[in-house]
Order: sequence, then structure tokens, then C-alpha cells
Amino acid sequence: MIQLIWGILNVGLFIGLFVFSAKKAAEIRKKVGLSVAILFSFFALSFVTRPTNEQEDKKFEFENRETNTQSLNRNTYFSKIILEDDLSTKIELDAICDGENVRSALIQRSGFISGTTWHTEYININKTEKKNTFEYQAGGTRKWILLGIEIYSEYKDFSGMGEFKRTF
Repeated sequence: MIQLIWGILNVGLFIGLFVFSAKKAAEIRKKVGLSVAILFSFFALSFVTRPTNEQEDKKFEFENRETNTQSLNRNTYFSKIILEDDLSTKIELDAICDGENVRSALIQRSGFISGTTWHTEYININKTEKKNTFEYQAGGTRKWILLGIEIYSEYKDFSGMGEFKRTF
């Protein structure tokens, strides 16, 4: 719920800043000229940043003792675990296993994510003795951003058990 309010606050402040800049630019244009008004608008909106490529989902590849050709002959298993489910956003862990070894894992966010960013720090997946089950630990940092300025950063840890399901 707090992420939804934070996102709406971000969008509202951006629209307010845009309207304020447009009004002030019109006043400056009348008094000084068009070029100064354009320069003012550019500087007023310049600190609102766009997300960088750093915020893209990072896929974790795990080392396997077998070669790729050996693992292609095996069945592939997939697991999707919901780590956090908020009113507006969802954080999910996706893991792929070749029957013996975990191949890769990825944490994705979906939903209305305006005003926050997520950076995955680590993912650990250990197979258990029970068939097709595993234990996971994952962590990352959520940054709360207001008009392009980082206000707060929180570290989140997730852990639990999951089950691989065969893909067809």
C-alpha cells in the first residue's frame, strides 16, 4: 500500500512541477524572452531522472560440473516463488533446474513500481534431500526515489523453501 501511495505522490509531484514550470516559463517569456523561458524550463525539469540500465533484472547463472550437452539431455524444471506481494507490486523469484543442478535464478518486479527501484544483491539456492525441492535465500535493496532523488534505501532478505515443477 505504501508503494502505491509513494508512486502516486511521485506522479503528482512531477505533474505539479511540470505545470509550475510551464506557468513560470510563460511569465518569463512575457518579461524577458522565449530563449530564457526555454532555458528555465530545461533547468527546472533537468533533475528528474530516468531509470538507468543498472535497474534491469540481473540473472544469476550457477556453475555446474556437467557440460551443456549433458544437461540438455535432462528434463528441465522451473519454479516461480512470490517473495513479496503488495497491493501494487509483486517480487518473484524464478529458478531453473536441469534435474540435478540449479542452472539459473532471477528476481523480477512487476506492477506499479513508480518511485522505487530494486537491485538484487544475491541469490543462493540449495537442493534438499527431498526430490524437486530446494531452499533459497535472496536479498536486495529497494530504493525509494522522489523526483529522481533517493530518499531512503532499505535492505530486504527473503528465505524459504520451494518446489521445482517439470516444464513441457
